[in-house]
Amino acid sequence: MNDQFNQAHYDIKQEIQHYEHDLDHFWTALTGAVVLIMQLGFAFLEGGCVRYRNIQSIIIKVYANTAISIIMMWIVGYGLMMGKTNDTQFNGISGFAGFRFKDHPESYADFIFNAALAAAANSIVSGGAAERMSIPGYIALSALFSGFIYPICIHWAFKGWLYDLGYHDFAGSGAIHLTAGIGALVVTYMLRPRTNRFNPQFESQFKPANTTFICLSCLTLYMAWMCFNSGSTLALSDGSVFTVGNSIANTMVGGASGGLFVFFYHYFTNRNTDNQFSLVMVCNGNLAGLVAVTGSNDEIEQWAAFVIGIIGGIIYVLVAKILHKLHIDDPVDAIPIHAGCGLAGAMCPGWFDRRRGIYYEQGAYQWGVQVLGCVCFVAWSAAWHYAACRILEKMGLLRVNNTIELEGLDPTICGGHAFFYESIREQEMKEPFSFQRDVQQQEQAKLNEIEFDDRNLSIIKQGDK
Repeated sequence: MNDQFNQAHYDIKQEIQHYEHDLDHFWTALTGAVVLIMQLGFAFLEGGCVRYRNIQSIIIKVYANTAISIIMMWIVGYGLMMGKTNDTQFNGISGFAGFRFKDHPESYADFIFNAALAAAANSIVSGGAAERMSIPGYIALSALFSGFIYPICIHWAFKGWLYDLGYHDFAGSGAIHLTAGIGALVVTYMLRPRTNRFNPQFESQFKPANTTFICLSCLTLYMAWMCFNSGSTLALSDGSVFTVGNSIANTMVGGASGGLFVFFYHYFTNRNTDNQFSLVMVCNGNLAGLVAVTGSNDEIEQWAAFVIGIIGGIIYVLVAKILHKLHIDDPVDAIPIHAGCGLAGAMCPGWFDRRRGIYYEQGAYQWGVQVLGCVCFVAWSAAWHYAACRILEKMGLLRVNNTIELEGLDPTICGGHAFFYESIREQEMKEPFSFQRDVQQQEQAKLNEIEFDDRNLSIIKQGDK
């Protein structure tokens, strides 16, 4: 009797574990699919920040890096990232091109999630290259980033030697955002500023094309970011659901506090001008808070998320000002948001983590490990992006020529403008009085119709008499 009871208990326990594993894999795959929606957000963000004549080209780059990231992750990136580690714990050595996924079914969901993260990270680099990098050159750089540069950093942080030292970066403030942000910095520096970007006479020509796009992008990214962060649990069972809830709550608070800080900062520094409220600034502040809270949002309290979001807003404002003074041209502010706030976010576990942070009297070891990780990510990303840009420059694939840049990538190499009304606007510029003439002709036609109706009405009245 006892043997039957024990066997039944064992069978039930095994069945429960089976369902728990299925739930974990479903959660990972689902959040990975939602994270891929971030690409829509990045497309709106970058399309809104550039000028009208480059909207289509930047969206082409976002789509291209999405496809390239998925393919490169499948061929080589996932194996380097999450494969069985080698003796040096430097990179993975198995799982290339989906090999043996059937023997490890959990790899399917894991691949979905990590491929989506790689695509998001790749889009960060494209922002700094907006309006002047050649599309073939960007595609080559995108393949290198998603297939080699990025996977190595992820392996260090989540499975390799940094992980063994105790480095903690829950959803990737350092391993993802700092790595990509530094790539954007190097690419932006190598490309040099857009023509006349820092000439005061032409400053008005570099305003964002569509702030509505930027707002849509921010809200899309805000929602998808909750799966970006909470999906990093890779599980819902065995108490992980509480970590998921804490992660989402901290993501919401951190993003909101970053946006509000930048909103009020911009208002108080511009309250006597006609630019008291800036949609672009509040959206970027929101993204800055999200990046900053990403690295520690599993093990912090909500008050800490609020503080970290404000820190992200401060870092964004300061770094953006420094870059402008140094004449480093970043059209979408990818560098201050992802490199600056990614660095701050990667350091936050050393301060605010409930199990590791200095604030909770856990010592400075964790802080030191976080510093080491950030130094390694910066050095690795900067070195490879610099080398790649040098090679592309020698091959003539780094920057488009001046004619294409000044006329815009859309009309010169992408088949035309993204919006029809741009062609109307160009026609009006060529024929400045055509629009006014059309309006006058329409008004005269209406007056003629009214006079005709009045004349007919008077004839009818005379006939009645």
